[in-house]
Amino acid sequence: MLFLLLILVSATNALTLYVILRNNSDTPFDKVIRYAVLVSLVHSVYALCARYYFADSPFIDSGVPFGLLYGPILYFLAFSNDEKRPSRKNILLHLGPFLLVTIVYIVFLVKAEVLQNFSLPYFIILYSGKVLSMVLYVSYLFLNQKKMIADGRLRKLINSGATWLLLIASLFASLIFSKVFQKEEMGALFPGVILYGVMLFVSLLIFKYCIDSLLQYSKTEEALSDDDLQMTKKQYQKSALTPEILREYEQKLNEMMEKEQIFLDTELSLESLSRKVKIPKHHLTQLFNMTINQTFYQYINSYRVSYSCQLLLDEPETNLEEIAFKSGFNSKVTFNRYFKNLMECTPSEYRQS
Repeated sequence: MLFLLLILVSATNALTLYVILRNNSDTPFDKVIRYAVLVSLVHSVYALCARYYFADSPFIDSGVPFGLLYGPILYFLAFSNDEKRPSRKNILLHLGPFLLVTIVYIVFLVKAEVLQNFSLPYFIILYSGKVLSMVLYVSYLFLNQKKMIADGRLRKLINSGATWLLLIASLFASLIFSKVFQKEEMGALFPGVILYGVMLFVSLLIFKYCIDSLLQYSKTEEALSDDDLQMTKKQYQKSALTPEILREYEQKLNEMMEKEQIFLDTELSLESLSRKVKIPKHHLTQLFNMTINQTFYQYINSYRVSYSCQLLLDEPETNLEEIAFKSGFNSKVTFNRYFKNLMECTPSEYRQS
């Protein structure tokens, strides 16, 4: 059972990492997601090797300090939601306990006699530290989540991770009690099925989020390539629409965009745009391809990016997630992609500059 769980966790993390790389997003939030999945993958592979190649040395698995990483990762996920990039000093501050305990862990692996003399204090400090870290980070997140996380989908993902982290913290607390007061062996007690079952569930949540983000981007990226545009132009060369009619259409469309700002409608589609401007859909398609030289999504999102630039300057305290929705984007991923493509910087970098 445990072997199967570890295989599933490792496979899910590996697949998620592949999806993240396919998504090719370099926003701070997606970078933290990438590191979180990588940590979980290394943890599950390490546990798999430790439990089945070093079964006679339970300390190799039960003494590893990976648990000290998950609280900081949860914090950085929430922190990076607003495109913020933590400083190196901030990163070292939060990862300091893990790095320090890792050094001690390596010393114990090398010096078996030291482990025999200090194993009990090490386990008490390690697992107490894991419990304290998880509880403090989760408490901070729950108290500040509305301020830190505007997107309901991201909030649901992070809150799910936080809830399961509390479950693991309670598990570790019971291990400390058993170790100190009942003198049980940690290796024999360590309930790996529960721990790695939780890891599998959280890994599946992250995998679903990454798949949804990839599909969302693919859906909004219904833009044609340059070759496709050229091919479409050839198809329209024999069209009955004269250049004068196309110019009238373009003027009418631009006026609607500038005066009525219909691009702010997050549900705007080619069909609904056709109804709003009273231009047949196939005429609009020809207008985009023959005169404007942009696809529908490129044209609409250029207005949205321009509008968001003004919001970023006029509303310095507004969360970037809210800026995206106010500008007409229906996801932060799409907002970041189009913004960086057109402005050659991220929204946060634009605001700071």
